[in-house]
Amino acid sequence: MRVYARPDLHSQAPPTAGQERDEPIFTGTPEEVAGYLGPRMAQRTHTLALVSGELKHLARSAWPTDSLTFVLKDETTVTVWP
Repeated sequence: MRVYARPDLHSQAPPTAGQERDEPIFTGTPEEVAGYLGPRMAQRTHTLALVSGELKHLARSAWPTDSLTFVLKDETTVTVWP
């Protein structure tokens, strides 16, 4: 999985990962990406498990146009592509 920074809070992801302008800021398995994002998200006791589950599903059954975008606690935005 690849994590890309969005230029601003309201920026949308391109239609496909191949159209991202910059290099990913992080790459890894769904569990590694959840571990990377977790500390950067507003924490709840179940946050990491939910994010990890969503990322596993994305990795397993996503179309080329599927991605997830997260707003982090510092109000930056990232998009995750499988």
